[in-house]
Amino acid sequence: MTDLQKVEFDILQCFIQICDTLHLPYFLVCGSALGAVKYGGFIPWDDDVDVALSRDAYEIFLKKAPALLPSHLFLQNYQSDPHFTHCFSKLRNSNTTYIEKSVAHAPIHHGVCIDIFPIDGYPAGRVPSIVLEIRKKVFLSMMSANYRVPHSWKGTIFAALGKMLGYCKNPDAKLRKYTKVISKYPVQTSEIWCNHGNWQGKLEYAPRWHYGNGTWAEFEGLKVRVPENYDAYLTQKYGDWRVDLPKEQQVGHHYYEVCDLTRPYTDYTQHP
Repeated sequence: MTDLQKVEFDILQCFIQICDTLHLPYFLVCGSALGAVKYGGFIPWDDDVDVALSRDAYEIFLKKAPALLPSHLFLQNYQSDPHFTHCFSKLRNSNTTYIEKSVAHAPIHHGVCIDIFPIDGYPAGRVPSIVLEIRKKVFLSMMSANYRVPHSWKGTIFAALGKMLGYCKNPDAKLRKYTKVISKYPVQTSEIWCNHGNWQGKLEYAPRWHYGNGTWAEFEGLKVRVPENYDAYLTQKYGDWRVDLPKEQQVGHHYYEVCDLTRPYTDYTQHP
């Protein structure tokens, strides 16, 4: 493991301990599920950890986990950090710094983190699904004004336009409304399960049987739960996931301005 992965692994262990205490079934998802199945841990060049809970379990975690967390870990979402602009949560180490370029300007907690995604259901009918997709596009267009994409003139122009139109104001209020939209369809009655928080869009829409009840795998010696039918889940997301990527594609997908594993982010920012 890299030094960054070690910090993330410690956060993951704490997350799993709390889920076990609260009897909440979770899944490693995305690249973390791929890493567990293919490498027995981190993908060697990966730079994050992704976990998910069904919406009901996710809401229980948000409510009860803060009282169980050690003092150096902070559960970040639009409720605990009003300038945070995602519909999922992050569990962050307050003694570290990981300031991503796209949100370096934001007055938020910038510690090293893992991502915690809620899994929601999806409407069965064609019309409700079209309506949901339109509402998602409108929301995501508005929220994208909060991000700054380096070396992208389109992103710079859109961010400036979004600021003029007030899209950057009150992200917590917008996220509260958006959460009501995406959580309308319970996983218990849905054939499709959705991770609306991840950036890969419909690649994050999976048949319920892909997840099932989960199955066990190892992640750096830690027993973890991954989707029960992980072959189908990983194939949908990554194609032939057993084939290694070309060397030039074996890179992380997060870009930071500051990564300091020994000093808190408050040493680098003007906000707590």
